[in-house]
Amino acid sequence: MPQTYSHADLNLTPPNPLYFRYQQMLANTQCSSHQHPWGQICWISLGIMEISLEQQELITPANFLVWIPAHTPHAAYVRQALDYTSIYVSGELAQLLPQETCLLAQTPLISALISDFCQRQVSHMQNASDHHQAKLLITRLSQCERAANFLPSSQDRLLLPILNTLQAEPNNDRSLASWAKEVHSTERTLARRFQKELGMSFGQCRNRIRLLQALAWLKEDKSIQDIAWRLGYGSPSAFIAMFKQLIGFSPERYRRQMHGASHP
Repeated sequence: MPQTYSHADLNLTPPNPLYFRYQQMLANTQCSSHQHPWGQICWISLGIMEISLEQQELITPANFLVWIPAHTPHAAYVRQALDYTSIYVSGELAQLLPQETCLLAQTPLISALISDFCQRQVSHMQNASDHHQAKLLITRLSQCERAANFLPSSQDRLLLPILNTLQAEPNNDRSLASWAKEVHSTERTLARRFQKELGMSFGQCRNRIRLLQALAWLKEDKSIQDIAWRLGYGSPSAFIAMFKQLIGFSPERYRRQMHGASHP
């Protein structure tokens, strides 16, 4: 990817220690390859964001933040209209965060701290209170759960056929024991491989794949019951429970936000 800086970044006063930039992105917005002189935290109001790095495709839903260290070339794509916030981080505070691009899980406190800045439309920190809030936010982010990607990926010879099938058939409800026979392994060995390679269980992996398909179908205004059935759930309540666990609220609330709500 070409390593270029935007004029907006080059003319910007450095973050003190954070700088917020707000955008409303239209559906199917593509941001070409670029980089920033500071670390960047990406926050979206709903849906999913796709980040292209030099050697990785990163996909994340709205309940995760994306951390991109300074001088890291990246491109971005959003499939649906949403509110987007870039949070630039000073070099001093960026030292508290990972040295590689990753996802950072939002806790209720992290969400509240970011939402407060967004609701007040703060750009540069204005006073001592903003500075304290900024440092608390980065401190909490340095302690939160991290993930290399939301969508599981592995070239492991046992896991690859399973992942390929689940992505092609999100409604596939085959058990891990059944898959073990298919790939000539054991259920225990597969369970260990999922944890070692992906950092999650087989069930968690399947739910994440199903969630990304659910987000696309919610945009098409399919009913909750129809989505649950298409994804292989025995009842809408089971699908809703999975959605709440991964996104933080119900699919119906997600749909209402998608049709006009702004920052939560």
